[in-house]
Amino acid sequence: MFCKWVDRLVTLISELKQPSPRAVNFLALGSTLLSTTPEYADENEVDGTSTSIEPDAVCVLEGEADGFGSWSQVLVPVKFKRKPTSLLAQEALEALTWNPSSSQTPSTTKRSRTPTQKSDPSAEKANSPDRILCRASPAATPPSPTSPSAYKPTWDDIQLARYAMETLAAFGDRTHVFGLVVNRPEVTLWHFDRFGAVRSQPLNVEGPQGQGFLSFVKFLSALVYIQDDALGFNPFFAASTGIKRVGMRKDLCDISIKISEPGDASLTLKRLLDRRTGLVGCATLVYKAHLWCHGEGNGVPVDAVLKSSWQHVHRTSEYDILQKLHMHSEAIQHVVGVFYRKEGFTVSSQRGKFGEPKPEVVDERALRYTVAEYLSPITKLSQPFHIPHIGWSVLQAIKFLRGAGWFHRDISVGNIGFQLVPNCQGVIVKLLDFDLSKEIVSSSKAPHGTGTLPFMSIELLEVPEVVHKLGFEVEALMWTLLWIVRVYVDGQEEYDGDHPLINWFSNYRTVENVAYTKMAYLQRARGFTNDWYRELELQMRSLARTWHEMRKDQCKMRFQAEDDYLVSDSM
Repeated sequence: MFCKWVDRLVTLISELKQPSPRAVNFLALGSTLLSTTPEYADENEVDGTSTSIEPDAVCVLEGEADGFGSWSQVLVPVKFKRKPTSLLAQEALEALTWNPSSSQTPSTTKRSRTPTQKSDPSAEKANSPDRILCRASPAATPPSPTSPSAYKPTWDDIQLARYAMETLAAFGDRTHVFGLVVNRPEVTLWHFDRFGAVRSQPLNVEGPQGQGFLSFVKFLSALVYIQDDALGFNPFFAASTGIKRVGMRKDLCDISIKISEPGDASLTLKRLLDRRTGLVGCATLVYKAHLWCHGEGNGVPVDAVLKSSWQHVHRTSEYDILQKLHMHSEAIQHVVGVFYRKEGFTVSSQRGKFGEPKPEVVDERALRYTVAEYLSPITKLSQPFHIPHIGWSVLQAIKFLRGAGWFHRDISVGNIGFQLVPNCQGVIVKLLDFDLSKEIVSSSKAPHGTGTLPFMSIELLEVPEVVHKLGFEVEALMWTLLWIVRVYVDGQEEYDGDHPLINWFSNYRTVENVAYTKMAYLQRARGFTNDWYRELELQMRSLARTWHEMRKDQCKMRFQAEDDYLVSDSM
């Protein structure tokens, strides 16, 4: 009944002003199951990371109503109020905060990154009781229950957030999405972005002369008349012809993007490489693309990567970092090349369109685009004799970065790539993804993360606030090599519930647990490689034992100094 009533309102609104950019329908779905967006690793979908959920209702374009069956067709998800269950709501909130699939399939290009700083509780306050900031972030300290802006999400709110997360993930280019929680006679409007959510006060929509009804009509009018970008469709991914979107895209492959500088350069997106499907975070989206330096169709395209990511505005952009590094001639041997950048929306500018004149955003983020050279996944160097070359090459890259005054801070399987050397069948191994990099002498106040869980130094897992050390970079490389020789078979990830490294992800929400299980792994007597890499078993065993002995020496120093967090020079 609600959907039919809203459809009649939309019809009346559409007749008030002509022409309207879009016609929409509200669909009650009942038991319709929609498949969720899968995770990606090594440029492929990860099996078993897609499931199905049943949204209560959705708003779609009129032309999509008859053939509806995908999250990529959703404009606005709708949740009808059920009985409140505070405990279930809290569990669901944690599930949205931490990627639920990672504990089952820790994909190599997209594992959970752990934050290192906590927010000030006072920073959670919004500007007024009407504008409540809800952050589903593991780094956030919840507002005090006595605060006027404190709001405890209900089970229905969390379910709506899940619908919004799937709507954002299905396209990848959506910057935000609106949602509705219906508890007749009230409707609550929600605005979800990559930083959390903002909600309105419940609107009583059954009084035709009431303010709540008028506010709801304004919202419906916006659905019909506002531009695509205000609905969260990123104009950066608009067709190069400038033609407005005429329907809902299933993906972004094969679209062409004009790059304003330099000259007539453009990109043609060819293949999705990585997509972060969580609601809160960087929402990194990575496509392999053809870069046409002189316009599409002119000359030979260069293989490139387009990455969009929501980054803290006070953090130096990846493009700027790579530009500085490439001022050194030897950088081309160790560090991914970079071509282009663009700074997009900020969280506050997007939330301002929701009706908040001066939205208060803690740790403001901006959507940044980087075009870099394409590197093949390091796991494609799959022969045992490749492993020493990978290790030596990354050590040289670490040495180069140190000389240039930088730490990478996120060395992992997904952040190492290679390119072929023409005419000699050789390869050059390079580091990529410098989003978390930091100058060694920097005193940046940005809330930096410090790595990817399976590859982080044990010290960083134990004490995230510890000052970053050179040894942490080397230890991350060690864990990366140990991971490859135990998890990969001829370039393909083989990982199941009986795998010995599954312990790195048991109760992985507690990073100390990961540290303990990794320390125990170093003490294994054997079994550091699988059958594919068995000829490296002795070398990998020696590597693990050497690191274990260094840790034992460090423990002795800690006992003597009565300092549980001392980091020895050797480590």
